Amino acid sequence: MMVDVSRFSECGLTEKGKEEEYLKKILDDVASAVDPDKIQQTSRVMRALADPTRVRIVAMAKARGKLYECEIVGAFGLAQPTASYHLRLLSDANVLAKRREGKMIAYVPSDGFGWAIANNVLETAKH
Repeated sequence: MMVDVSRFSECGLTEKGKEEEYLKKILDDVASAVDPDKIQQTSRVMRALADPTRVRIVAMAKARGKLYECEIVGAFGLAQPTASYHLRLLSDANVLAKRREGKMIAYVPSDGFGWAIANNVLETAKH
């Protein structure tokens, strides 16, 4: 990423010659607000939740505790490949986890970071 620190003094945010110091403060502020190791993971979860159908799938998983692909196909009128695509994105983002139940695959809320973000989004959307 190319940083033009001269912009900080040009727009009046800091004095000329103190741009590098100002940049360090910005980066320190970001690091204290968000764990740098979690930024990519957070972005992946947010992309997974950026589709209304996937938000509804996550809400269904929360309400029911688990769900099956065939339920999503029926409940949302999706083609099976489309439902698989949505579930794969949610699973890859660690929002949902796969659990084999005989010949069926159940999707359940994961016990990780992805579900924590998704659950927070659902709780916020209730109000």
